[in-house]
Amino acid sequence: MRNLAVVALLCATALPLTAQTKILTVTSRLSSGIESGGAFALPNFCDEQGRFYVKLVKPGTAMEGPLLRLSAKGVLEAEFDTADELLNIYAVRPNGGAAMVHLDGATKVVDNFGPEGKRESAVRLERPPAPFFPSQIAVFPSGEILLAGMQYHPGYKASTAIYDPTGHLVKQFVLDGDAEIERAVEVGDARYTRYPGGRNNAISQSVAITGDDGFVYLMRATSPATVYVISAAGEVVRKIMVNAPANEALPDFWIRVTKNKLAVKFRSGCDSTLYPHSCEGTAYTVVDATTGKRLAAYEAGEDAAGGTACYAPDPDRFLTFGLALDKHHLEIVEAQSK
Repeated sequence: MRNLAVVALLCATALPLTAQTKILTVTSRLSSGIESGGAFALPNFCDEQGRFYVKLVKPGTAMEGPLLRLSAKGVLEAEFDTADELLNIYAVRPNGGAAMVHLDGATKVVDNFGPEGKRESAVRLERPPAPFFPSQIAVFPSGEILLAGMQYHPGYKASTAIYDPTGHLVKQFVLDGDAEIERAVEVGDARYTRYPGGRNNAISQSVAITGDDGFVYLMRATSPATVYVISAAGEVVRKIMVNAPANEALPDFWIRVTKNKLAVKFRSGCDSTLYPHSCEGTAYTVVDATTGKRLAAYEAGEDAAGGTACYAPDPDRFLTFGLALDKHHLEIVEAQSK
Protein backbone atom coordinates (compact mmCIF):
# COMPACT_ATOMS: atom_id res chain seq x y z
CA MET A 1 0.00 0.00 0.00
CA ARG A 2 1.33 3.44 -0.85
CA ASN A 3 2.63 5.25 2.20
CA LEU A 4 0.54 8.39 2.43
CA ALA A 5 2.75 9.74 5.20
CA VAL A 6 5.61 9.91 2.68
CA VAL A 7 3.84 11.17 -0.42
CA ALA A 8 1.35 13.53 1.15
CA LEU A 9 2.55 14.58 4.60
CA LEU A 10 2.05 18.28 5.18
CA CYS A 11 2.78 20.17 8.37
CA ALA A 12 1.08 23.52 7.89
CA THR A 13 1.27 26.27 10.46
CA ALA A 14 -1.58 28.74 10.43
CA LEU A 15 -0.59 32.15 9.15
CA PRO A 16 -0.68 35.21 11.43
CA LEU A 17 -4.03 36.90 11.68
CA THR A 18 -4.22 39.68 9.09
CA ALA A 19 -7.80 40.76 9.52
CA GLN A 20 -9.59 41.95 12.62
CA THR A 21 -11.39 39.32 14.65
CA LYS A 22 -15.08 39.42 13.83
CA ILE A 23 -17.84 39.41 16.44
CA LEU A 24 -20.53 36.74 16.25
CA THR A 25 -24.06 37.88 17.00
CA VAL A 26 -27.29 35.90 17.25
CA THR A 27 -29.30 35.68 14.04
CA SER A 28 -31.96 33.21 15.17
CA ARG A 29 -33.24 31.30 18.20
CA LEU A 30 -35.28 28.11 18.18
CA SER A 31 -36.70 26.35 21.22
CA SER A 32 -36.36 22.61 20.64
CA GLY A 33 -39.09 21.39 22.97
CA ILE A 34 -36.56 18.97 24.51
CA GLU A 35 -36.69 19.19 28.29
CA SER A 36 -33.34 19.45 30.04
CA GLY A 37 -32.14 19.75 33.59
CA GLY A 38 -29.48 22.13 32.32
CA ALA A 39 -26.53 19.74 32.05
CA PHE A 40 -25.12 18.09 28.94
CA ALA A 41 -21.85 16.32 28.29
CA LEU A 42 -18.95 17.41 26.07
CA PRO A 43 -17.98 17.06 23.34
CA ASN A 44 -21.03 17.53 21.13
CA PHE A 45 -21.27 16.49 17.51
CA CYS A 46 -23.03 17.35 14.27
CA ASP A 47 -23.42 15.35 11.05
CA GLU A 48 -23.33 16.38 7.40
CA GLN A 49 -27.11 16.93 7.41
CA GLY A 50 -26.76 19.54 10.18
CA ARG A 51 -28.32 17.33 12.85
CA PHE A 52 -27.28 17.76 16.49
CA TYR A 53 -26.01 15.03 18.81
CA VAL A 54 -26.10 15.83 22.50
CA LYS A 55 -25.92 13.71 25.62
CA LEU A 56 -28.14 15.00 28.39
CA VAL A 57 -26.96 14.31 31.93
CA LYS A 58 -29.60 13.29 34.44
CA PRO A 59 -29.63 15.45 37.59
CA GLY A 60 -27.80 13.85 40.50
CA THR A 61 -25.69 11.54 38.31
CA ALA A 62 -22.09 11.74 37.14
CA MET A 63 -22.62 11.16 33.41
CA GLU A 64 -25.77 9.08 33.08
CA GLY A 65 -28.28 10.06 30.45
CA PRO A 66 -29.39 9.41 26.87
CA LEU A 67 -27.69 10.48 23.68
CA LEU A 68 -30.16 12.36 21.48
CA ARG A 69 -30.14 13.27 17.82
CA LEU A 70 -32.06 16.41 16.96
CA SER A 71 -32.90 17.75 13.53
CA ALA A 72 -31.64 21.16 12.46
CA LYS A 73 -35.03 22.44 13.63
CA GLY A 74 -34.62 20.92 17.09
CA VAL A 75 -37.01 18.00 16.57
CA LEU A 76 -36.11 14.78 18.40
CA GLU A 77 -35.29 12.15 15.75
CA ALA A 78 -33.53 9.37 17.68
CA GLU A 79 -32.51 8.36 21.20
CA PHE A 80 -29.48 6.13 21.75
CA ASP A 81 -29.21 3.95 24.85
CA THR A 82 -25.93 4.82 26.61
CA ALA A 83 -26.33 2.34 29.47
CA ASP A 84 -23.04 0.52 30.21
CA GLU A 85 -21.13 2.69 27.73
CA LEU A 86 -18.00 4.63 28.69
CA LEU A 87 -19.00 8.11 29.79
CA ASN A 88 -19.37 10.42 26.78
CA ILE A 89 -17.10 8.54 24.38
CA TYR A 90 -19.06 8.18 21.16
CA ALA A 91 -18.77 8.86 17.44
CA VAL A 92 -21.29 9.84 14.80
CA ARG A 93 -21.33 7.20 12.07
CA PRO A 94 -21.56 8.36 8.45
CA ASN A 95 -25.10 6.89 8.15
CA GLY A 96 -26.41 8.98 11.06
CA GLY A 97 -26.02 6.27 13.64
CA ALA A 98 -23.56 6.21 16.51
CA ALA A 99 -20.67 4.12 17.81
CA MET A 100 -19.89 3.80 21.53
CA VAL A 101 -17.41 1.85 23.63
CA HIS A 102 -17.88 -0.42 26.61
CA LEU A 103 -15.51 -2.74 28.46
CA ASP A 104 -15.98 -6.49 28.77
CA GLY A 105 -13.27 -7.33 31.28
CA ALA A 106 -10.03 -6.29 29.57
CA THR A 107 -11.65 -6.30 26.11
CA LYS A 108 -12.95 -3.14 24.47
CA VAL A 109 -16.21 -3.53 22.58
CA VAL A 110 -17.56 -1.02 20.06
CA ASP A 111 -21.36 -0.95 19.98
CA ASN A 112 -22.86 0.22 16.70
CA PHE A 113 -26.25 1.93 16.72
CA GLY A 114 -28.39 2.47 13.65
CA PRO A 115 -29.87 5.83 12.57
CA GLU A 116 -33.03 5.13 14.58
CA GLY A 117 -31.07 4.55 17.79
CA LYS A 118 -31.28 0.74 17.87
CA ARG A 119 -28.25 -1.42 18.68
CA GLU A 120 -27.14 -3.18 15.51
CA SER A 121 -23.87 -4.94 16.33
CA ALA A 122 -21.05 -5.28 18.83
CA VAL A 123 -17.44 -5.45 17.63
CA ARG A 124 -14.83 -6.90 19.99
CA LEU A 125 -11.49 -5.16 19.46
CA GLU A 126 -8.23 -7.05 19.28
CA ARG A 127 -5.89 -6.24 22.17
CA PRO A 128 -3.14 -3.85 20.99
CA PRO A 129 0.55 -4.26 21.93
CA ALA A 130 0.26 -1.28 24.33
CA PRO A 131 -3.19 -1.39 25.99
CA PHE A 132 -4.80 2.02 26.54
CA PHE A 133 -8.00 3.57 27.83
CA PRO A 134 -10.03 5.15 25.01
CA SER A 135 -10.92 8.83 25.23
CA GLN A 136 -11.84 9.46 21.59
CA ILE A 137 -13.49 7.36 18.90
CA ALA A 138 -14.25 8.08 15.24
CA VAL A 139 -15.54 5.90 12.40
CA PHE A 140 -14.32 6.15 8.80
CA PRO A 141 -16.88 5.93 5.95
CA SER A 142 -15.28 2.59 4.99
CA GLY A 143 -16.00 1.22 8.48
CA GLU A 144 -12.56 1.36 10.08
CA ILE A 145 -12.50 2.61 13.66
CA LEU A 146 -10.05 5.04 15.24
CA LEU A 147 -9.52 4.96 19.00
CA ALA A 148 -7.25 7.35 20.86
CA GLY A 149 -6.47 7.75 24.53
CA MET A 150 -3.86 7.13 27.20
CA GLN A 151 -1.96 4.00 28.14
CA TYR A 152 -2.74 2.36 31.47
CA HIS A 153 0.88 2.42 32.68
CA PRO A 154 2.06 5.13 32.85
CA GLY A 155 -1.28 6.86 32.60
CA TYR A 156 -0.13 9.98 30.76
CA LYS A 157 1.36 8.41 27.62
CA ALA A 158 -0.77 8.68 24.50
CA SER A 159 -1.69 6.02 21.98
CA THR A 160 -3.82 5.85 18.85
CA ALA A 161 -5.03 2.77 17.00
CA ILE A 162 -6.93 1.85 13.85
CA TYR A 163 -9.16 -1.24 13.70
CA ASP A 164 -10.89 -2.77 10.71
CA PRO A 165 -14.71 -3.16 10.80
CA THR A 166 -14.38 -6.61 12.37
CA GLY A 167 -12.19 -5.41 15.25
CA HIS A 168 -8.81 -6.57 13.92
CA LEU A 169 -5.97 -4.20 14.83
CA VAL A 170 -4.67 -2.51 11.68
CA LYS A 171 -2.09 -0.25 13.32
CA GLN A 172 -1.17 1.23 16.69
CA PHE A 173 0.95 4.38 16.64
CA VAL A 174 2.10 7.45 18.54
CA LEU A 175 1.56 10.81 16.90
CA ASP A 176 4.39 13.21 16.20
CA GLY A 177 4.24 15.70 19.07
CA ASP A 178 2.83 13.32 21.70
CA ALA A 179 6.31 12.56 23.07
CA GLU A 180 6.93 16.27 23.65
CA ILE A 181 3.66 16.57 25.55
CA GLU A 182 4.52 13.53 27.65
CA ARG A 183 7.92 14.96 28.59
CA ALA A 184 6.16 18.13 29.70
CA VAL A 185 3.77 16.11 31.85
CA GLU A 186 6.65 14.18 33.43
CA VAL A 187 8.09 17.43 34.84
CA GLY A 188 4.72 18.91 35.80
CA ASP A 189 4.40 21.50 33.02
CA ALA A 190 1.42 23.67 33.96
CA ARG A 191 0.19 23.74 30.35
CA TYR A 192 -0.88 20.11 30.52
CA THR A 193 -0.98 18.86 34.10
CA ARG A 194 -1.19 19.91 37.75
CA TYR A 195 1.71 17.85 39.06
CA PRO A 196 4.63 15.77 37.67
CA GLY A 197 3.40 12.62 35.99
CA GLY A 198 -0.22 13.66 36.44
CA ARG A 199 -3.17 13.65 34.10
CA ASN A 200 -2.34 14.59 30.52
CA ASN A 201 -4.93 17.28 29.77
CA ALA A 202 -3.77 17.75 26.17
CA ILE A 203 -4.86 14.16 25.49
CA SER A 204 -7.91 13.89 27.74
CA GLN A 205 -9.35 17.11 26.26
CA SER A 206 -8.72 16.00 22.68
CA VAL A 207 -11.55 15.36 20.26
CA ALA A 208 -11.84 13.25 17.08
CA ILE A 209 -14.34 13.67 14.24
CA THR A 210 -14.89 12.26 10.77
CA GLY A 211 -14.54 14.96 8.14
CA ASP A 212 -16.68 15.15 5.03
CA ASP A 213 -13.52 14.28 3.06
CA GLY A 214 -13.40 10.78 4.61
CA PHE A 215 -10.43 11.42 6.90
CA VAL A 216 -10.53 11.51 10.69
CA TYR A 217 -9.41 14.77 12.30
CA LEU A 218 -7.88 14.31 15.76
CA MET A 219 -7.22 17.48 17.74
CA ARG A 220 -4.72 17.68 20.59
CA ALA A 221 -5.51 20.42 23.11
CA THR A 222 -2.13 22.13 22.81
CA SER A 223 -1.36 25.80 22.25
CA PRO A 224 -1.58 26.32 19.34
CA ALA A 225 -4.05 23.50 18.78
CA THR A 226 -2.60 20.56 16.85
CA VAL A 227 -4.90 18.78 14.39
CA TYR A 228 -3.86 15.50 12.76
CA VAL A 229 -5.58 14.39 9.56
CA ILE A 230 -5.53 10.57 9.60
CA SER A 231 -6.40 8.02 6.91
CA ALA A 232 -8.18 4.70 7.42
CA ALA A 233 -4.76 3.01 7.03
CA GLY A 234 -3.44 4.93 10.03
CA GLU A 235 -1.25 7.37 8.09
CA VAL A 236 -1.03 11.04 9.07
CA VAL A 237 -1.61 12.84 5.79
CA ARG A 238 -1.51 16.35 7.26
CA LYS A 239 -0.66 18.07 10.52
CA ILE A 240 -2.20 21.49 11.05
CA MET A 241 -1.31 23.97 13.80
CA VAL A 242 -4.22 26.31 14.55
CA ASN A 243 -3.61 29.50 16.50
CA ALA A 244 -6.32 31.03 18.65
CA PRO A 245 -7.63 34.52 17.77
CA ALA A 246 -6.20 35.81 21.09
CA ASN A 247 -3.20 34.84 23.20
CA GLU A 248 -5.11 33.91 26.37
CA ALA A 249 -7.14 31.14 24.79
CA LEU A 250 -7.32 27.34 25.04
CA PRO A 251 -8.74 24.69 22.67
CA ASP A 252 -12.30 23.95 23.74
CA PHE A 253 -13.02 20.29 22.98
CA TRP A 254 -14.59 21.06 19.58
CA ILE A 255 -13.62 20.98 15.90
CA ARG A 256 -15.60 20.71 12.66
CA VAL A 257 -14.60 20.05 9.04
CA THR A 258 -16.81 20.81 6.06
CA LYS A 259 -16.16 21.89 2.49
CA ASN A 260 -12.38 21.95 3.09
CA LYS A 261 -12.74 24.30 6.03
CA LEU A 262 -11.58 23.39 9.54
CA ALA A 263 -13.12 25.28 12.46
CA VAL A 264 -11.57 25.08 15.93
CA LYS A 265 -13.21 26.44 19.07
CA PHE A 266 -11.26 28.14 21.86
CA ARG A 267 -12.01 29.40 25.35
CA SER A 268 -10.77 32.97 25.48
CA GLY A 269 -9.69 35.33 28.27
CA CYS A 270 -8.22 32.50 30.37
CA ASP A 271 -6.30 33.08 33.60
CA SER A 272 -5.11 29.48 33.83
CA THR A 273 -4.35 26.74 31.32
CA LEU A 274 -5.59 24.12 33.77
CA TYR A 275 -8.85 25.70 34.92
CA PRO A 276 -11.34 26.15 32.05
CA HIS A 277 -13.74 27.97 34.36
CA SER A 278 -11.20 30.79 34.56
CA CYS A 279 -11.96 31.58 30.89
CA GLU A 280 -14.42 34.32 30.07
CA GLY A 281 -15.40 33.94 26.43
CA THR A 282 -15.65 31.83 23.28
CA ALA A 283 -13.63 32.23 20.08
CA TYR A 284 -13.21 30.36 16.80
CA THR A 285 -10.51 30.10 14.16
CA VAL A 286 -11.35 28.85 10.67
CA VAL A 287 -8.52 27.56 8.44
CA ASP A 288 -8.19 25.85 5.09
CA ALA A 289 -8.31 22.13 5.92
CA THR A 290 -5.82 21.28 3.16
CA THR A 291 -3.16 23.96 3.78
CA GLY A 292 -3.72 25.27 7.33
CA LYS A 293 -4.01 28.85 6.05
CA ARG A 294 -6.11 31.00 8.35
CA LEU A 295 -9.32 32.18 6.74
CA ALA A 296 -11.20 33.90 9.57
CA ALA A 297 -11.31 34.47 13.32
CA TYR A 298 -14.36 35.10 15.48
CA GLU A 299 -15.23 36.09 19.02
CA ALA A 300 -18.70 35.08 20.22
CA GLY A 301 -20.83 37.79 21.77
CA GLU A 302 -22.17 37.06 25.24
CA ASP A 303 -25.54 35.92 23.88
CA ALA A 304 -23.90 33.74 21.21
CA ALA A 305 -21.85 31.51 23.53
CA GLY A 306 -22.97 28.01 24.39
CA GLY A 307 -22.43 24.34 23.65
CA THR A 308 -21.40 24.46 20.01
CA ALA A 309 -22.68 21.69 17.78
CA CYS A 310 -22.66 22.70 14.11
CA TYR A 311 -20.61 24.85 11.79
CA ALA A 312 -21.64 25.81 8.26
CA PRO A 313 -19.51 27.84 5.82
CA ASP A 314 -20.26 30.42 3.10
CA PRO A 315 -21.01 32.46 5.15
CA ASP A 316 -19.57 31.07 8.39
CA ARG A 317 -22.34 30.20 10.84
CA PHE A 318 -22.07 28.59 14.27
CA LEU A 319 -24.98 26.82 15.93
CA THR A 320 -24.98 26.36 19.70
CA PHE A 321 -27.48 25.09 22.19
CA GLY A 322 -28.29 25.80 25.80
CA LEU A 323 -31.25 26.48 28.04
CA ALA A 324 -34.10 28.55 26.63
CA LEU A 325 -35.51 31.50 28.54
CA ASP A 326 -37.93 29.22 30.37
CA LYS A 327 -34.86 27.37 31.83
CA HIS A 328 -36.48 24.00 31.06
CA HIS A 329 -35.95 23.36 27.34
CA LEU A 330 -32.97 23.21 25.02
CA GLU A 331 -32.65 26.17 22.69
CA ILE A 332 -30.73 26.21 19.39
CA VAL A 333 -28.99 29.50 18.59
CA GLU A 334 -27.45 30.45 15.25
CA ALA A 335 -24.76 33.13 15.20
CA GLN A 336 -22.69 34.79 12.50
CA SER A 337 -20.80 38.02 11.99
CA LYS A 338 -22.45 41.06 10.44
